[in-house]
Amino acid sequence: MKVLFIYPPITCYGSGLVVKSHAPMGLLYLATYIRDLGYEVNLLDALAEGLDNTIHKKNTTRVGLSWPQIKKYIKKYNPDVIGISVMFTAYYNDALLLAKQIKTFNSKIKIIFGGSHVSINPANCLSYKFVDFAIYGEGEITFKKLLEAISQGKYFEKINGLVYKDKNKIKINPPADLVKNLDDLPFPDWDLLNLKKYNLGDISQIRKPCFIVETSRGCPNHCVYCSSFAVWQHHWRGRSAKNVVDEIQQLINKYGAKEISFYDDSMSADKKRMTTICKEIIKRKLDIKWSTPNGIAHWTLDKPLLKLMKKAGCYRITFGIESGDPLMRRWIGKPYSLEQARDLTQYANKLGFWTLATNIIGFPYETRDQINQTLDFSLNSDVDIAFFFRLGLRPGAPVYEIFKKEGLLPKDKKILFSENLSCNTKNFTGDELVEIQQQLYRLFFKNRWGNIFKTIKRLKMKIKNPEDFFYVLKQIKYINNFEKGWVSQKSGVLLKSNRV
Repeated sequence: MKVLFIYPPITCYGSGLVVKSHAPMGLLYLATYIRDLGYEVNLLDALAEGLDNTIHKKNTTRVGLSWPQIKKYIKKYNPDVIGISVMFTAYYNDALLLAKQIKTFNSKIKIIFGGSHVSINPANCLSYKFVDFAIYGEGEITFKKLLEAISQGKYFEKINGLVYKDKNKIKINPPADLVKNLDDLPFPDWDLLNLKKYNLGDISQIRKPCFIVETSRGCPNHCVYCSSFAVWQHHWRGRSAKNVVDEIQQLINKYGAKEISFYDDSMSADKKRMTTICKEIIKRKLDIKWSTPNGIAHWTLDKPLLKLMKKAGCYRITFGIESGDPLMRRWIGKPYSLEQARDLTQYANKLGFWTLATNIIGFPYETRDQINQTLDFSLNSDVDIAFFFRLGLRPGAPVYEIFKKEGLLPKDKKILFSENLSCNTKNFTGDELVEIQQQLYRLFFKNRWGNIFKTIKRLKMKIKNPEDFFYVLKQIKYINNFEKGWVSQKSGVLLKSNRV
């Protein structure tokens, strides 16, 4: 049986534009697992392969391979089964269109949907006649059993985690058990991808090529804005430190990796394991740099661990702060000490880390004063770069249901799931939130990087060797470009003194 996995092209509504693509790690894990079972497997990342194929229409931008290009690939490979990734609700229609085109071209091909969106609303996928199966939750074991059942033409009712049709009725089987030991899964095989199509190191990174590694799955927290629990539930599972460092060593030996981006939802949930990973990297004398771009839970770290992380090659750390207001943080689901976060950030700066923090504005009941406290904390914590994201709504996330209950959701679903959407809240319109976001960036960068003497003092802390010096030069350019992108935008009427 021949299996093809596809990451579809995407359509952005409004002014959204994709400029780069990350490796589809979920598909890469799954494709490697299925191939190692003995199936013939290919993976087509139609987004990355077609980044230079951008079509602009009124209020939309489509990025990725065209249907004739995808059709040509399918015709040549001639798969029996195609698994389509549906990671984000914003791009669900793109996956549906692709499935419909495939079935029209060859109705014998079995179409299987999987991904975060499917896990949130699995039955909906099967309401379309051109989708044969859907897998919700963790995919490896369910996909394996489904391929076995397809070859026999029966036993679908016995596969947990599967949605299928029986006499035109949609059947949802019980959820599948999670993989007990993640060490049992093979390392993702990057040879399944065309590495030339990926950005394996940009201006924000100290070295290249840079590869993604996921050391754990799931997150024990219950943040109101997050829907990842639909796949991983609220269970956190970590790979062993040896297994993680074995993968890093393989990436170094096979692909010449010089940097790793750890894309875990909660890498440091187990402090002992995190400590052991660092010690293992040091023990093996691996010449590798690494960072945590997805964010790391500051309350799981302490000063000795930060010092060890630095010694093990970590140079940039992103803290998920989200709000500088204690009440709002409790409401979000992060009732952890801001004082500890501030102390840890300042200590990280002294060690020479580049420190970043993510913040979110646009929660349904958030006030102007609470947003101002987020800005104040970003400045007082001494973080190098603060990001201020507008809340993105994901079906399945608790906050989505609150917006729905309050009647704040746009009626047009294409607008609702646009990457650039700002929903009205109880206190702000969507347009006001866009304006506030711009002001937050302007005020932060003016305060943090506007004084040349303070800037020189800050940058000197980052330089421990020649490599750090040249990276500082890159970051000066990065910060300048990032700041210009926000400062150049039209200033609005909401600005009052130095606060929003």
